[in-house]
Amino acid sequence: MHRSIALLLFVITASTASLFVTATPSHAQSGGSQVTITPTDGKVIAWSAAGGGVEESLQPNESVISSAARGHTGFVQTSSRLLGFSAGLRQWRDVSIGVEERIGRHQLLPFLILAHSNQQVFGFQETRGHWTTVSLGPNETVSQLRGQGHVAVAITNERALGFSTYTGGFFNIDWTPNERVLSVDGSQNGMVVRTSSRTVIFKSQSTGWTEVR
Repeated sequence: MHRSIALLLFVITASTASLFVTATPSHAQSGGSQVTITPTDGKVIAWSAAGGGVEESLQPNESVISSAARGHTGFVQTSSRLLGFSAGLRQWRDVSIGVEERIGRHQLLPFLILAHSNQQVFGFQETRGHWTTVSLGPNETVSQLRGQGHVAVAITNERALGFSTYTGGFFNIDWTPNERVLSVDGSQNGMVVRTSSRTVIFKSQSTGWTEVR
């Protein structure tokens, strides 16, 4: 089974290599920018090799809970919103958090952010400087966030949600009754989810999941 998963990951890498050659890179992708996040009184500042600091003012009574940076992407969680920073665009973008919303885990990659709360899943694309959200169902909970390279997935008790640097939005595949997730493996170009009844793949440049029999 491990050999099968390794072979699937090799196929993903080989099949998408030509797509990456022709993909238009952002300014950050073509350079060696690295981001540093500095929270200060009343604002957060993102620093990158592309230039000076880019400030984002905090709202009244807003406080910083956590901050992190990796590659070309910066992330800040505050008491009222999530902030994503794009080194390529030199811009902050935010998404609001509801009063009753509780943020869980986040997955920070060089070109994207994946995070979740008890109400929704958030995705940030560094190359576009854009947040995308998808609501969770009434009894839906997130069990895993996994990502590598340009692609990440959120695993819930009802479905898997694929998100990537290149394609806009979340792409989901529903679990059948009694279907259990056994493993999640990734490469730079795709994620492979093996369940009790099948193996499914989400590629970074695709707009849907592929099932492997």
